Amino acid sequence: MTKSSIHTKEGWNQFARETNTKSFIHEFGREPRDYEEIRNWVSAKVAKANELFPISDEEPEQTLRTIDGKLCWVTEFK
Repeated sequence: MTKSSIHTKEGWNQFARETNTKSFIHEFGREPRDYEEIRNWVSAKVAKANELFPISDEEPEQTLRTIDGKLCWVTEFK
């Protein structure tokens, strides 16, 4: 399979498909039946992440802080 640039829609989709497939195999130790099985697994992972870290409409507070001697932007939700 020819590698496409991830800066295009097609290239990004190809990269995501390959990465999702490798992650599935690593997680379950087997080849998927088809890509639909991978898609369902990824969707379940995203749903779980959204439950654990819900998206908030509130505006975050951003502050510039020094962490380990380096300036870093820190985003906090109140």
